[in-house]
Amino acid sequence: MFKNYLKTASRYLLKNKGYTFINVFGLSIGLAAFILLSLFVKVEFSYDEHLSQKDRIFQVYVKDTTNNIPAFEMQTMGPMGPLMVEQVPEIMASTRFGTMQKKVLKMNNQRFLVDGVRYTDPETLDFFDVQPALGSSNLKLGKSDILLSESEALKVYGSVQAAIGETIEIVELGSFQISGVFRDLPDNTHVDFDYLISFENANDAFFSGVNFAMKKTVFDWGVVSAFPLYVKLSEANLDLTAIEAKMNTALEPHLSNRVTKLLPVDEIYFSDLSHGYFGRNGEKDKAQLYLIIALVILGVAIINYMNLATARYSKRSREVGIRKTVGGHKTQLARQFLTESFIITFIGLVFAICLVELCSPVLSNFVGKSVGVDYGALESYVILSSIVVGVSFLAGIYPASFLSRFSAIEVLSGRATSGKKGAKFRAALVGFQVFICLGLISVTMIVLQQFNHMSNLDLGFDHDQIVGVSLADKGVAENYETFKNELSRNASIESVTGASFSVFDGSASLYMEPEGLEEPVPITFMNVETSFVERLGLTIKEGDDFSSEGELNRKGIIINETAQEEFGWDTPIGKTIGGYKVIGQVEDFIYGSARETIKPLMIVPSKSGFTYAYVKISGGNVRAAMNHLQATFESMASDYPFDYNFLDDVFAKKYEQEEKLSRVFSTFTILAIIVAGLGILGLSIFIAESRIKEVGIRKILGANIGQLIWLLNSGITKLILLVALITLPLVYHFMSEWLDGFVYNISISVFTMLTPLIALIAVVWTILIFQSLKSANANPVNALRTE
Repeated sequence: MFKNYLKTASRYLLKNKGYTFINVFGLSIGLAAFILLSLFVKVEFSYDEHLSQKDRIFQVYVKDTTNNIPAFEMQTMGPMGPLMVEQVPEIMASTRFGTMQKKVLKMNNQRFLVDGVRYTDPETLDFFDVQPALGSSNLKLGKSDILLSESEALKVYGSVQAAIGETIEIVELGSFQISGVFRDLPDNTHVDFDYLISFENANDAFFSGVNFAMKKTVFDWGVVSAFPLYVKLSEANLDLTAIEAKMNTALEPHLSNRVTKLLPVDEIYFSDLSHGYFGRNGEKDKAQLYLIIALVILGVAIINYMNLATARYSKRSREVGIRKTVGGHKTQLARQFLTESFIITFIGLVFAICLVELCSPVLSNFVGKSVGVDYGALESYVILSSIVVGVSFLAGIYPASFLSRFSAIEVLSGRATSGKKGAKFRAALVGFQVFICLGLISVTMIVLQQFNHMSNLDLGFDHDQIVGVSLADKGVAENYETFKNELSRNASIESVTGASFSVFDGSASLYMEPEGLEEPVPITFMNVETSFVERLGLTIKEGDDFSSEGELNRKGIIINETAQEEFGWDTPIGKTIGGYKVIGQVEDFIYGSARETIKPLMIVPSKSGFTYAYVKISGGNVRAAMNHLQATFESMASDYPFDYNFLDDVFAKKYEQEEKLSRVFSTFTILAIIVAGLGILGLSIFIAESRIKEVGIRKILGANIGQLIWLLNSGITKLILLVALITLPLVYHFMSEWLDGFVYNISISVFTMLTPLIALIAVVWTILIFQSLKSANANPVNALRTE
C-alpha cells in the first residue's frame, strides 16, 4: 500500500514541478536555518555540562551589604578559599585563579606575547577534568612548574615530548620548568587557559612590574580582592542556603558586612555575575532569540506548504471524489497526502544538509565556535529523522484532513472547496507570514540604526588616527621622554602624550572624599601627562588645563561634568577631592564603555609611570608613521614586542555583539522574506488560476488592466495593512525596552515604523505583479471556454 502511495505522490509532484520547487526550496531554506541555529544554540547551552563533578562545583561570589558595593563580585581575597575548606565542613576543596595579562614568555629561543598566564591551585586540574596530553606524564603544579596546553606545545616546540622539561622565562616574574602538557580545553567550557603556574606565585605575579614594595601579600586579608574562587562540596544536592550562611559566619572575623553566593559551575557561562573573566560568557536571551528566529523561519516554510497544499488540493477535488466513490477511506486519503508531504520534506532536508555543510564554516567563523553536524553520532540521525517526520506531519496534517473529511458528493459537487472556510484559513496563514516578515524587517531596521548610532557616536575627544601603544616594556617606559622625542622628529607624527590607562579598557576607581560630602564615593582616577587634555582634544568647560600650570602641580586636577553634578557643586574650581585641588573641568567624554553611564572622573597630572602612549598621526602617510613608530619602539624595547591599537578599532570592538546581532537579523530576515515570498508567489498563481473566469467576464464588461490587477492583489494588500496594526505597536513596545539597555540610544520615529511596512508592500507587489499582468492580459475567450 505504501508503495502505491509513494508512486502516486511522486507522479503528482513531478507533474506539478513549479509547485514542487516552491515547496522544496522553501522547506530547504527553513530547515537549513533551523538546523544551523539549533546547532549553535545547542553549543551555547552545553557549556560545562561535560564536567564529571559539575553537580558539586560552585563559584563563590561576595557582596558588601553596605551601600558602597551593592552587587555580588566574583573577585575574592587570596585567603578566602583555604578558610572555607577549613571552616565549612561541606566544602572539601577549593581553587583560585589569577591572571597576568599580556606577558612576554621566552621559550625555545623565541619571545611570545601571551594574552593571559593563569596562576591557580593544583585542584583546578581535578575541578575542570584537565587531562594530560598523549606523550605527557601525570600533571603536577609545584611553585616552579608550568603547564602548557597541547596546541601551545605543538606551536612552540613542535611536539609534546619536546616541550617536557624545557624552561620558560616569564619576563618580570622568573623561570619555570614545563612539568606537563594538558589536552586543549573543550570549546564549551567557561574557563580558558593555555599556561598554568602555581598560585604560590600569586603575590609576585600580581605585583610584577611595579616599582614599590608591599609589607603584606595577596595571601593576607585586606590587601586585594582579585581572584575568582571555586569550591567543591562533599556531595551533590546539599542545602546551599545553609552552606552560604556558614561561609558568611566564617568570613565575618576577616571581612564584616559580607554575604556569599554559590553559583553552579554549569550556570556560570550565562550568568550576569561572571562578567566573562575568562573571556567566555554568553547571553542567554540572545541564544534563545536565535532559536526563536530558527523556529519562525521553519514555521514560515511549513505554513507555505500548508497554504499551497490546501489550495492545490482544492483543485484535486475530483481525484478525491473518485477515490471516495470507489471505496477510498478517509485514513487512506490522509496517508496519500501525508506521503506527499513526507517526500517533499525529505528532499528539502537533503538540500538543507547541503546548505548546512556550505554555511557551517561561515557560521563557525562568525560566532567563533565550532558549529556543525556530527555525522559519527547516532543522535544526529535520530534528530534528522525526527525533523523529517515532525515537519512532514505538521505540514501535511491539515491538508490531509481538510479534503479527506468530506463526502464524495460534497467533493464532486464543489461544495467542499468553494466555501469561505478554506479561504479564511489561508488568509490566516498568510497573515501570520506577514506578521513575521514585518516584525523581522522592523526589528532589523531598529537594530541596524542603533548599531550605526553607536558606531558614529561623538565620544567627546579626538580619536581619529590616534594609536595607543603599550609601554609594558621597561626599556621604553623608563626612557619615555627619549621615546617621545624620537617619535616627534617624524613629520607624520603630530603629537605624543602618555597615560596610565587604556582609554576604553583601563582606568581604576578609588573611594575619595569630595569637599562637602560626608562619606567617600567611587571616583575614576586617571594619571596622565600634562599635554593629555590638549592632545586628545578634550573640551575645557571651566578653568584651565595643565598647560597653564607652569611647573607640574601634582595636587591640581581636572574633573568632568558628571563629577560636579554628583558632588552638588555650583562651581568646581577651587574645590578639593581628598587633598587634590580642582583647577579645571572638561566636558564629559566617553571612556570605558558607551553601554554604561559616564562616572565621576578626576584627571591627575604626572611625569612618569605611564603604561600607554597615545600617538596622533597627521596627514595621509600612515604607513610611514607606523613604520617609524615600530622601529623606534623596537630599538628601545628589551623584552616586549610592539603592541598597538588604533582607538577607532578598540572602540568598534566594544560593539561586536551589536554588529553580530544586526548581521544575524539582516541575514535571517532576508531568508524569511524569501521563504514567505515563495509562498505568496505560489498563492498568487493559484488565486489567478482560480479566478480566471471572473477576470474574463470583467474584461468583457470593460474592466481595464489596472482594475484587474487591483482586484487580484487588493486582498493581500488589505491583509498586510490589517496585520501592521497589530505588529508595529508590538515591535515599538519590545524594541523600546531593548533600547533602554543602552545609555546612548536612538528614538523610534514614525518614519522608522512605516518604512518596513512600505518596503514589505513593495516586495509583495513585486512578487504579485508578474502573475497579475499575465492574467489581466490573457484572452478572455480562453478563460470562458467550458471544460
